[in-house]
Amino acid sequence: MRRPLLLLTFILMMILSSCEDKFKPASADINSKEVPSHESWNSSVIFTDSSITKAILYAGHISVFTEGAYTLIDSGAKVDFFKEGKIVSTLTGKRGKINDKSKDIEIFDSVKVVSSDSVSLSTNRLYWNNTTRKVSSEEFVRIKTPLEEIEGYGFESDQSLSNYRIFRVSGTFTK
Repeated sequence: MRRPLLLLTFILMMILSSCEDKFKPASADINSKEVPSHESWNSSVIFTDSSITKAILYAGHISVFTEGAYTLIDSGAKVDFFKEGKIVSTLTGKRGKINDKSKDIEIFDSVKVVSSDSVSLSTNRLYWNNTTRKVSSEEFVRIKTPLEEIEGYGFESDQSLSNYRIFRVSGTFTK
């Protein structure tokens, strides 16, 4: 009599213990700072001040990280800068990042800026300061105008590329 009861107890314990893990929900260790709060594709973001358009950002893919207060741009970025309702320059690059508090923009990877005056700037990383409306870079830059081609490291300019400074400069003057 003891053997069948012992065998039955053993079988019941095996059945009950084997079912325990099947009912636990799957767990994933996801850090909420690493997951965007929302995403959008083929989007545009308009930067205004007192209802006046200052810049329009176009991007293939945008990921907003609310907890970190930043937005990532990939799949191409294009920014049109405006002054008095007209486009004064266009910035393009493969990727970027926006500081959601200050609205400053950093564009990197194959960055190019072309002004309405046919001035072009090429670099690998460029910053746009929303407060001062200036662009800058600490990396290698190349500026081409109808009269000159200048290269150097470190750069600052207004967003229309009308008044620029290159810090460690080299280049040629053609006429």
